[in-house]
Amino acid sequence: MSAPAGVTLRRSPRARQLRLVVKPQGIELVIPDGIGETQALAFFQRHRAWAERKLAEIRERAARIEPDAPLARGGAVPFQGQATPLIVTPSALSRRLQILRRDDGAFEITLPAGYSGSAEQQVRAALFAWIRRWLEGEARRLASWHGEEPGLLPRAIRIKRMSTRWGSCGPANDINLNWVLAFAPPAVLEYVVVHELCHIRHRNHSEAYWMLVSELLPDWPRRRAWLKQHGVALLRRFA
Repeated sequence: MSAPAGVTLRRSPRARQLRLVVKPQGIELVIPDGIGETQALAFFQRHRAWAERKLAEIRERAARIEPDAPLARGGAVPFQGQATPLIVTPSALSRRLQILRRDDGAFEITLPAGYSGSAEQQVRAALFAWIRRWLEGEARRLASWHGEEPGLLPRAIRIKRMSTRWGSCGPANDINLNWVLAFAPPAVLEYVVVHELCHIRHRNHSEAYWMLVSELLPDWPRRRAWLKQHGVALLRRFA
């Protein structure tokens, strides 16, 4: 199948219907098994104007975002949506990278001398290591709270580096979450966890799926709106 310029085609055995996914990188046409080229391209042409308009909006919004200072300079990070001091200290006495959360809430990172990578890489690695442990615990707590009664408990929860996605639910009910969610408000993290939990029962975004999301989290549209407004900036800085 020949894709129109600027459009990526992706066959998906899990997809129930044709759909367009618009991301800063471009437009993706998701095609279920059994759908032919003519039908898929006709669908794209019907929705092309909307998709191209949406792509322009996303890229314009991203272009207005000023990049934050490198993490290696310290300053602050928006941990759980709140500006949190990040103190970075090079040390000739330390032989290994260290990170701790101080009593005042600040992150303190000690950089060892003689490390072959850049200071920015060291700080990013330290934050990821700490956040992966913390975020996994938070996600498990939320999954237990929302998923135990309706029987939506995942087999495993993993924290990963993702460039564009906030979460995913695999065929064996393993949930993956983007570590960048640690820099969003707690309500947003809760929404993404519930979003993926509901995929354990519904492997799509059907009306039944959104009804289940609404049962568990009635104000989910407000939480998702925060991601749509601020998510690009977080991904650009941390993903």
